[in-house]
Amino acid sequence: MPSDFIHGWLIALKFNMKQPSFIFLLLLLQLLLVSCKKNSDELSFAAPMRKYDLAVEGGINTRFPGQYIRLTKPASSPDSLPTPIRKAVVTVNDGKSDLVFRETSAGIYSATNLKEPNYNQAYTLTIRYNNQIYTAVDTLRQVVNIIDDFLPFSVSRTADGRYNGTIPKHTFGYLNPNKWWISYGDIPVWNPAKFELVQYYNYTHFLGSPNSLYPLTNLKRTFDLGSEEIITIYKISISAGYAKYLYGVFLETDWNGLFSSVPVNSDGNISGNTQGYFSVSDVDRRLYRMKELK
Repeated sequence: MPSDFIHGWLIALKFNMKQPSFIFLLLLLQLLLVSCKKNSDELSFAAPMRKYDLAVEGGINTRFPGQYIRLTKPASSPDSLPTPIRKAVVTVNDGKSDLVFRETSAGIYSATNLKEPNYNQAYTLTIRYNNQIYTAVDTLRQVVNIIDDFLPFSVSRTADGRYNGTIPKHTFGYLNPNKWWISYGDIPVWNPAKFELVQYYNYTHFLGSPNSLYPLTNLKRTFDLGSEEIITIYKISISAGYAKYLYGVFLETDWNGLFSSVPVNSDGNISGNTQGYFSVSDVDRRLYRMKELK
């Protein structure tokens, strides 16, 4: 509160002590002085209600032989970061045999899978860490190949022969839920080992858009490319359980609304005191020159 402002009020007080209206203004001044005082409690974050043993990301894909799973200890305060889970024992069973993962960097576990996909069957993840066993199950759904008429973005041709595109993060009303990765220019091609690049995914949902209590944030990215430039599209299948999990997460993040619950209430498929989702995905890829897109 500026000192000149307070000094002016003191001068006015000397000449207006007997005015009823001034008494009201004096009370208002007291409220203003209180509001100018910072309350450190209001700036602090409440301690988390629940602390998790670990978080799981990644899983199995049919596009590359390399498979990657990341294990971390979730952060419990806003000024800290998740820490890698080291020396865990990680295996995935595809219904026929086990695939053993090795820790290749801090918290990153990888394996090479040369076997044929086991479509419509359950894949079981088992993690042994700190004298605990955690398991998860997901089903491999075969992806429907990319079709030109059902691409989750729009493109228009400009007068000078360039192509402007808009890629919404969420598109609703598709027959099957999928994750997509669309790369061009400086956007890298899809790599399941790059967990930090989640901002480049976009999603199609078979459920409708949230109602008015969950306002849709206008999340999208745009591009401007020449007619000969290449756009690469990856379509990644997800199971019904994973689709439901993602929809719940987005209700707390992208579509946060009046009746949203605590974000950690979006339960994944890993047993025990954990976060995240172990996923199994089939992948299709297509390349287009921009002039091939209508």
